[in-house]
Amino acid sequence: MKLKESYRRAWPWAALVIVLLGCVLLLVLADHTPKRQLAKGAGSHSPVTHPNPESARANTSASADAATQPGPIRSPGTAVKDELCGVSGLELLRAGDETLEQHVGRVMGPALSGWTSSLAASEDPRRRAIGVALANARPKPTLGEEPSKDTPANNHLVLLAIETDDPAIYALAIRQCSGGGYDLAPGPCQGISWEHWASIDPDNAIPWLWIAARAERAGDQQGVEDALAKASTATGTEAPERALDALAFEALPAGNAPLEEALAGAELISILPGGAPGAITSLCSEAAIQQSRRKQQCSAIATVLATQGSTLLDLVLASILADQLGLPQELRTALSAESQDARSTMAGSVPYPWSDLDGSSGFRCATVLRYDAYIDAIDAARGSERAALGVLSRLAHGTK
Repeated sequence: MKLKESYRRAWPWAALVIVLLGCVLLLVLADHTPKRQLAKGAGSHSPVTHPNPESARANTSASADAATQPGPIRSPGTAVKDELCGVSGLELLRAGDETLEQHVGRVMGPALSGWTSSLAASEDPRRRAIGVALANARPKPTLGEEPSKDTPANNHLVLLAIETDDPAIYALAIRQCSGGGYDLAPGPCQGISWEHWASIDPDNAIPWLWIAARAERAGDQQGVEDALAKASTATGTEAPERALDALAFEALPAGNAPLEEALAGAELISILPGGAPGAITSLCSEAAIQQSRRKQQCSAIATVLATQGSTLLDLVLASILADQLGLPQELRTALSAESQDARSTMAGSVPYPWSDLDGSSGFRCATVLRYDAYIDAIDAARGSERAALGVLSRLAHGTK
């Protein structure tokens, strides 16, 4: 899929990402210690088990179906005609008692379910990993307690991570096993660790920053020092799991409707958060950097985030750290401008399709096309959210 001109196929999160980014920024600027919610019903030390492959695929497919299939098809009755981008004919008709979300799920559910099932059945470990992880996709934000991580899908994903030692698969498994905190959930997720990710991906600062944040939360100052020392010598801040989205998009059927592509992209982004922990701003606070060694470490980390960071969060954190550390004014000005521009682009040019779920105005094709353009930009940038936002910003301003 290629980036189209000027929004003809104009994508995640205006509602979703703005809400998430707002929460992250509150976390960064106020209380960096996230509250870990342990999933109910998860055994505290459940062993990692080897599932039957067919059973794992069935479970993955069933989970995908449950997420996208809203229930029995209703008779159109007093039908509403929705604007489903790329969908035509009778499929546009939504029953009077069917919500817009249910309608979209009914229409697009079979295609998305087939997509995730084909990925989960692939012989390629990376494709299989992303297909399995898509069972955890939650493109629409939901309130309430976090779902259990002790699932067949995560069990399968953990096994793939252990068997392959592939940094991208391992990072994906870590992300699926973390519940917003620094520890991994009980059950199969206990078979992997931040430390092992760091050992197989030694030039990546990201796992070491999470280890440092976890140590600070536990009051382990020596652990903080050791982890920051490792992070400060790393040469990159790659979120390797984000590169998997290209493999997933390649598996989409040719000639798919814009709505299908947009929804597939929303599912992918919901399981590929990536980025550094917000707690880094506390680890590099004004008080902490009074120690010359800590200041040197934080300066190195800020520089790597500024030059290598691939997510919007990485960019925002780099800008905050640059100001806290008093880095050269030219760098601070550039980071501040890029950060503000990226957030403005996210808010104005990346409207999230699920923002209108009450059905009052329908699922607008213009919104889908703009969101789809963001998906194309991320795919072209090999998963770099930061680069994709830069492309969309330049298009919006008519610059190259």
